[in-house]
Amino acid sequence: MINCSMNIDHYTDNSTYVSYPLVVYGVVHNYIVFVLGTVANSVALWCISRCTKTNVAMKLLMMSVFFSLLVICLITRPVMAEKLIGSMYCDTSRPDDRVLLGFLILYSFCAQFELAAIAVVAVCRAVAVWASNAHVLRLRVAVCAVVGIFIYSFGTAVFLLGPMMANYIKDPLIANVVNGVYFFLNTFVPNITTMSCYVAMIIAMRRNGRRMATVKSSHSRFVNNATRGMFAVFVSNLVFGLPHSVYHMMPRPPLSYGIIFHVLFSMHFVVDPFVFMYFNHSYRRRVGERLWTAWVWVVGMCGAPPPKTPTHLTTSTTTSSGGKDTLHTKDQRAEQNV
Repeated sequence: MINCSMNIDHYTDNSTYVSYPLVVYGVVHNYIVFVLGTVANSVALWCISRCTKTNVAMKLLMMSVFFSLLVICLITRPVMAEKLIGSMYCDTSRPDDRVLLGFLILYSFCAQFELAAIAVVAVCRAVAVWASNAHVLRLRVAVCAVVGIFIYSFGTAVFLLGPMMANYIKDPLIANVVNGVYFFLNTFVPNITTMSCYVAMIIAMRRNGRRMATVKSSHSRFVNNATRGMFAVFVSNLVFGLPHSVYHMMPRPPLSYGIIFHVLFSMHFVVDPFVFMYFNHSYRRRVGERLWTAWVWVVGMCGAPPPKTPTHLTTSTTTSSGGKDTLHTKDQRAEQNV
C-alpha cells in the first residue's frame, strides 16, 4: 500500500504531513464510537421510555437529544471511517463525494439538533423551578419545540453549512462570514442559552431554599435528579465541543488537527448517554438491575452457583409496600409538574 495521501491536505501547497498511525487511530475511533455510541444511546432511550415518572412531553424532549446521537453513531460514523480508509488507500472516491456530502450534512444536522434540544430542556427546567405554582409541560408545547428545533437545525445545516461544504461560496471573505454565522447559531446560542438557564435554576433554588426545605417534597428531589443528568450532558458537550468549534474558526487548520479535534469531539457521542444515566439515580439503578440479571443468567448457564445480589440493588425493595406506594404516588405527581 502506498501512503500517497499522507502528505496531502486540502490546501494546494501540500505542506501538511499527517502520520499514518493518526489516520489508523481515526478509523478505529470511528468504529468504537459506532459500537459504544449505538449501544449507550439505545439504553438511554430505553431508560427514558420506561420511566413511569416522566410525563410524555418531557420524554419527547429528552428522547430527541439521544435519538439524534443514535443517528450520528449508527449511520454517520462508519461513513467517516470509510473516508479515512479511502485516504489511506489513495482512493479519493471512497466514498463518493455526493454521498459524503449528504452524510456530513446529516451529521451536522443531528449535532445541531442535540445542542438545541439540550437548550430547550434547560429552558423547560428553568421555567419549572421559577414557577410559583405547579408547572405542567404540555405535549403540544413539546411537539412545537421539537418541530422548531428541526427547522432551526435543518436550515443552518443545509443553507449555511451546505454551500460551504459544496464549495458554492468562492469568495473567502463571504465564506468566513457564513462560517462565523453558522457556528454562532450552532454553538454559541444554544450553549449560552443552556448555561443561562442553569444559572437561573441555581439562583431560584437558593432563593426558594427555605421553602423547599420546609416542604421536603419528592418534587424537589426529582427536579434535582433529572436536572443533574441533563446538566452532566451539557458539561460533556461543552468540554468536548468547545475545542471543536475553535478548530473550525481557525483560518487554515491542518488536516492532522482536523482528525485530532474531530476524534475529541466525537467522544461526547458516547460520553453523553453514560453521564446522563450515571447522574440520574433511577436510571442508573434500572440499568444496574438489568446488567445484574444478565450476569446472573450467564453464571447460571455456566453451571456456577448464583452470585449474591449487591446491596445497592436490594435497598429499593426494603421499604414496606405501603411506603413504596406512597413514595411512588408522590413521585408521579411531582413528575407531571416538570
